[in-house]
Amino acid sequence: MRLSKTIILLLLMFFCGTSYILSANQDSEDKRIPLVEQLMDNNLGYSLEAKLSDILRWEDELAEIYRKKKDYKRMFLIHQMAAYALAADGQISEALEKANNILRQATQMRYDTGIAIAHYAIGDTYLSANMINEAIEEYETAMNKLNKIPDSGKLKERVLIQLAPTLVRLKRMPEAQAYLEQMEQVNDDHHSRFMENIFQAYYYLYANNPDKAREYIQEAEEWYEYYPFYFHSSILKYIQAEYAKSTGNDEQAIELYNELTDHTNGANTYNKYLKMKNALAYLYTQRGKPKEACTAYQDINAARDSINARNYSSQINLLRTIYQVDRLEMNNQSQRNQLLSYSIIGCILILAISSVSVFYIRKINRRLANSQLRLEKARQAAENSIRTKSLFLSNMSHEIRTPLNALSGFSGILTDANIDAATRQQCNEIIQQNSDLLLKLIDDVVDLSSLEIGKMQFHFANNDAVFICRNVVDTVEKIKQTAASVLFDTSLEKLEIYTDEARLQQLLINLLINATKFTTEGSITLSLDMQTEETAIFTVTDTGCGIAPEKQGQIFNRFEKLNENAQGSGLGLSICQLIVERFGGKIWIDPEYKNGSRFQFTHPVHSVNRKESMV
Repeated sequence: MRLSKTIILLLLMFFCGTSYILSANQDSEDKRIPLVEQLMDNNLGYSLEAKLSDILRWEDELAEIYRKKKDYKRMFLIHQMAAYALAADGQISEALEKANNILRQATQMRYDTGIAIAHYAIGDTYLSANMINEAIEEYETAMNKLNKIPDSGKLKERVLIQLAPTLVRLKRMPEAQAYLEQMEQVNDDHHSRFMENIFQAYYYLYANNPDKAREYIQEAEEWYEYYPFYFHSSILKYIQAEYAKSTGNDEQAIELYNELTDHTNGANTYNKYLKMKNALAYLYTQRGKPKEACTAYQDINAARDSINARNYSSQINLLRTIYQVDRLEMNNQSQRNQLLSYSIIGCILILAISSVSVFYIRKINRRLANSQLRLEKARQAAENSIRTKSLFLSNMSHEIRTPLNALSGFSGILTDANIDAATRQQCNEIIQQNSDLLLKLIDDVVDLSSLEIGKMQFHFANNDAVFICRNVVDTVEKIKQTAASVLFDTSLEKLEIYTDEARLQQLLINLLINATKFTTEGSITLSLDMQTEETAIFTVTDTGCGIAPEKQGQIFNRFEKLNENAQGSGLGLSICQLIVERFGGKIWIDPEYKNGSRFQFTHPVHSVNRKESMV
């Protein structure tokens, strides 16, 4: 009975304690959120209730709270404020790493506002490291991003608070003034009005206009009295000290700088502390107080040594942590390796047997697959051969039947003794014409077969291409059966090329004769030019009926004829293509030419790798 009561009492104490802790945490959390959001909403760096060191302690918890609320803007802002706190404390490496982490996370989320905040945080870090130009680039990148985001006035002001005075320090006054004007348009609350007057005063101090600067300082003082933010107090004192220094009131400047340095440690602003100590040392030197100047320089060195020592200690601790993590990882890896070794030893025999079996089966399958592949290739080759043979016989029977019918028919007419001499002469001419056509067909088939199997002989030598072209044109002009004129056009007096004269003439005659069949009037022009230093280009242009675009891709096929009723075997262009390829060139139809047909082929000027005589 006593034991049961004791257990019940302990459970009640546990639940009450847990509720108290949760309530306390909730209260603490509720207090932190408004403090931080006041800083965010007013673009303040810190306050008496929320110092930079507090921001660093609260960062992870508050960021998780905002993430759960899907308030990503505030989530990234708390990370940015933590990066600013680290940079202000002289921890540049840690601040830069945090800022880059913000950029990576925002980029992964494709959240433009977060990306702008990340660039702003990187700019703050660069500014704390005195990398001023790099800081300006990051601030301007953030501004460009924010200009594309609606309702981002507060964030723009946040960036301008750093960007405008940085440009002023670099004496880039027109740019600074443009950003100050932009700042006036962004927001119109008390914080904005205070900062606008501060930066205008800062601008005119650097512009050597102390009277104008004093007007803006007085405006800022009025706004500060109305809204006395702790963050603004140090800014106001700093601008007052700068004004006093610029107007020769060194005593007031020294007093204000001393007040600022006395409170700077509490705000953890490392760079500002050094800047103001440097200003004090300068003023003491100007006033002939070397002892106080020396003390100021000693404070500067002590602060730097402190920061360097802290950073060194931080790096050492980090290395120790990394070493311990690596050591534990090595131990774990060693244990995993042992377990793997035992497993491998247990499976090695099975794997060996399985490997041999798989290898043997794959070898058999590979042989079978290769046999099937060879069989399929042989089958396709046989089918292609049969198809080609059937097509060839079909086309040849069709092409031979026409001249043979003419020979048979008109020979029968000649046996009739009653026909007159004129008819007999006409029959003789038709018989002769069809005999020539039949011989041309047989010659084309022989040439095509010889070219394909490599039996046609080529005898290469240096020949004058201009001379060959003139002879070909003269020959075709004499035997043409058309009213169109056959012309030769070139700007070359002589062109020696390494070619087979007979085959080149055959090629050119084929192209020109082919053009005469479809050009009843107008002109047929053979042109010769240099395409490159190593290549000549021949062109046959006619003013005939032309070739339809859909048939241009098939014109070099065997037995391909544009007009089925026209004389010819349909093999001429196929032979031309094979000859050109044997020369080492290319032949094509110019698709851009619309006033007839234009065939072009290239020919190497000098010898190339080819067999000059194929037997």
